Formats: sequence, structure tokens, C-alpha cells
Amino acid sequence: MELCRRSVETVVATVVLVVLIASGRGQAADVLLEGYTLRAGAALVQGRYKFIMQSDCNLVLYKNGNQPLWASNTYRKGTGCVFTLQYDGNAVLYSGTRKPLFATNTYGRNDGSHYIIMQADGNVVMYNGSGRPIWSTGTYGRAFTELKPLDAAALQRLRQVESAGVR
Repeated sequence: MELCRRSVETVVATVVLVVLIASGRGQAADVLLEGYTLRAGAALVQGRYKFIMQSDCNLVLYKNGNQPLWASNTYRKGTGCVFTLQYDGNAVLYSGTRKPLFATNTYGRNDGSHYIIMQADGNVVMYNGSGRPIWSTGTYGRAFTELKPLDAAALQRLRQVESAGVR
């Protein structure tokens, strides 16, 4: 039964990705697929919204180019930072020395393939392989959202995954 459910979820995830790619969205600037990284200056863009990895190590969602709606609060906490959608279900902002500065804390919740999309409503959402949202910036129709830093347990889990060689 579990194998059948996983097979159905895999088919659903595959269909979603095929539709995204066929519609041009898999290659578009509004989707980040698993295994891919946003480096300094790279962004997911949808209409008047931009989710950008800045060179100061802050990941920020802007509306109309200059109105911040959400930020990772990692400003100047490192250099050479990257935001990576890992295969394990988590998205992590790493410093250039691979120190985790922010994470979505979605490890193991991806149900197969997953992706992050900059939606036209101003919300950045991570969907799992079943098409269910598992993380978002919570910015649909909202003002600036401030995040809490990673707690000690989350940092420890990230370090364990990193030391195990999962990339």
C-alpha cells in the first residue's frame, strides 16, 4: 500500500514538473527546482515581485523593486552566500564557508520532487512532491515579515546533515 501511495505521489510530482517545463515555467525565473541554487544577484521574479539573494547575504522578497515584504535577516552574516533547494526537502542559505544561516526547516517533508515558486500573489511557496505547500514566506497580501533565527536544534540537524555529506 505504501509503495502504491509513493508511486502515485511520484507520478503526480512528475506531471507537475512536466507541466511546469512544458509551459516554460521549469526554465522560467519564477521557479527554483531541487538541487538548484540562488547565488548573489540571482532572483525568482513574478510580475512586480522579486525574491533575490543579495550580495550582502540577505535573502529578500521585494514588491515593486524597493518595498521589502520578507527577509531572512542574514544581512552581513557571511560572504559568498547561496540559497540552495536541497534534495532532502530543506532549503538552506549557506555562507561561503558552508555555515547555515537560514533554513526552511522542511527536511524530509518533500515527498519526492519539490520546488519553490515566486507566485503572482506575492507569496514564495515551497511545494512538495504531492503538490502540497510545506513552506512559504507568508506574504500573500501582508507587510514585511521578520523571521526568527535558527534555533539550536535546527542548527544541529543542519550540521549533522552537512557532516554526513548530503548536499
